[in-house]
Amino acid sequence: MFIKPPKKRLEFEKILRELGYKDRSPIYFSEERTKQVNYLCGGSDAIGVYGSIIPYFNKKSYLYTEFYQNYNNPDIKERILALAENILFNEKTRIGEISWKVVYTKDPTEFTLEQRKKMFYAFIKDSHNDLINGALSLKPQVGDILVGNPYGPKINQGHTQESITIGTKQRAIFAKKFGFGDVKSDGFSYGRYDENLMLRPL
Repeated sequence: MFIKPPKKRLEFEKILRELGYKDRSPIYFSEERTKQVNYLCGGSDAIGVYGSIIPYFNKKSYLYTEFYQNYNNPDIKERILALAENILFNEKTRIGEISWKVVYTKDPTEFTLEQRKKMFYAFIKDSHNDLINGALSLKPQVGDILVGNPYGPKINQGHTQESITIGTKQRAIFAKKFGFGDVKSDGFSYGRYDENLMLRPL
């Protein structure tokens, strides 16, 4: 029995065809995977870092998520085109979107410089291991793409707009050290695993 796809799905397929992308592969929504790591820095002072990845079944599923979330945006077709170019849509490889959330045991402005350094270097080591050996237990394959959004405040300056501007810039520089590229116009940065399974900037 034939079941007609939902209206939004048909509109999305039409946009893909109009943009010159022919892809009849299925669309699946993926579940987010999360890992918690606690970093201690003396006494009860600590932070908890929650690393997350959404592993998409394919790039078409990733594009459809963008379409679905921005359905009423008047420039949705242009957004889909830009994103398809950013993720090298014609390469039929996997894609995952990663992010980190931090929870503090006290106001982050109260941590000393030494405490922040200790936690930061431990976080760098763990993150580097995740990206090489597989972000959150997802083993990388040649051509896989990771997407990150380097957005957030500077740790010791609160949640002001100035703090977010500085913090986002710092995160973008930090992301490049792991193999992510420059931040694109959509606010995200992208990396692709090469033949040696090293993340390289896009």
